[in-house]
Amino acid sequence: MTDTLRTLVFETASVRAQLVSLNDSWTAIARNHDHPPAVLEMLGQLVAASAVLSASLKFEGSLILQIQGDGPVKLAVAECNSRLGLRATVKIAEGTTIAPEATFAELVNQQGKGICVIVLDPRNRLPGQSPYQGVVPLVGNSVADALEAYMHSSEQLETRLVLNADATKASGLMLQQMPTSGGKSVEAQFDPDGWPRLVALANTLQADEHLSTALDELATRLFWEENPAVLADRHPHFECSCSADKVRSMLVTLGEAEVREALSENPTLEVQCDFCGTNYSFNQADCLALFKNDEGSDEEKPTLH
Repeated sequence: MTDTLRTLVFETASVRAQLVSLNDSWTAIARNHDHPPAVLEMLGQLVAASAVLSASLKFEGSLILQIQGDGPVKLAVAECNSRLGLRATVKIAEGTTIAPEATFAELVNQQGKGICVIVLDPRNRLPGQSPYQGVVPLVGNSVADALEAYMHSSEQLETRLVLNADATKASGLMLQQMPTSGGKSVEAQFDPDGWPRLVALANTLQADEHLSTALDELATRLFWEENPAVLADRHPHFECSCSADKVRSMLVTLGEAEVREALSENPTLEVQCDFCGTNYSFNQADCLALFKNDEGSDEEKPTLH
């Protein structure tokens, strides 16, 4: 089944809903990460969240969600670009044992020092322009709780998120209350009970139902009495932005001294993408040519082996 992101608009309630169903893209991400079920479930929820939050991006670029934890999971990252290309990764502290049913707090917020970060990164930034980054303390008992708290404190937008994932599917539902505008005619049609009613409907959604029900049926089952406007479906997909050129740039940033030291321990440098697992290999000649080129040499760029 094709991965789908659907937008529903509840005009009289001034609410927009995003529903996402991820099969192929999530399994492509999950197969790159051999982690316990609790970790994969959390990462899948973060991926679904990145998709629904990216649905309304007004620029070409990426939205990046990060959970920086103080438990066995030190970092979880999900990225969705304006083409709905998805990728994600997670870093776990070495030597830790994670129970299959570990809770969100046990994974990332054992000491209450975890943080939630949202980065908006335009593709064509102006010189000197940095990505926008919002950081808040990690709160709540789930990815959804943490992101709802972020949206409330940083964006002042009432938001309800329902996120679920297992080894083969990640699903998300986001309700977001939008500002009302448009004059007296719109005000006369506004339904002040719309938001709490839609939230109550979202709260009926159980994890098993969310993961086992096709998106069409789910949208109908939840909102059949609300008669929302349905915008054109979009289709998320797995997409990694790693490349040999980016690895070369990273090596140049490390500096020649550090690269030479690494080469003294191993004649070939192996760099593996944390997101997709692609391996990039550079021998000594490749690496040293990077710095000759950096100094203005006319030598050709090194060949990736």
